[in-house]
Amino acid sequence: MEQEELEQYIDRLQQIFLHTMRKISKKTTDCEPKLTGPQFFILQLLHNEGRSTVSSLAEEMAVKPSAITAMIDRLLKQGYVLRDRDEQDRRVVFIQISEAGRGILEESLQKRKKILAQYLSHLEREELESLISIYEKISRLDIKE
Repeated sequence: MEQEELEQYIDRLQQIFLHTMRKISKKTTDCEPKLTGPQFFILQLLHNEGRSTVSSLAEEMAVKPSAITAMIDRLLKQGYVLRDRDEQDRRVVFIQISEAGRGILEESLQKRKKILAQYLSHLEREELESLISIYEKISRLDIKE
């Protein structure tokens, strides 16, 4: 594929991806004002991986640890996460999801699934398979700059 043709595809993809994500993000924000997108992502990471350190969460989310610390502080105030120190090394602080955090995450996941279902239900099975297959293929790529 020529560079010019590839750039046209990239432009189309960026435009439609941005429009679609804004539309879906607006719906999820409107129906769940309790969690921001990054807070949802942190809770999902903690739920999937168990306890974690601030630095590993920051690395996973590609942000600075100070940004994660601010988000964790808000989640702590809401009762959605717990903070505890390592028994062997008191300098190491672990973050884990609380029962309240699990509850709000589950509620949030159900709302997001419902919103996505409204969109995806308009696609044929083959279209859904193609969409998922393409995302999986892109996800497996390990491209270095």
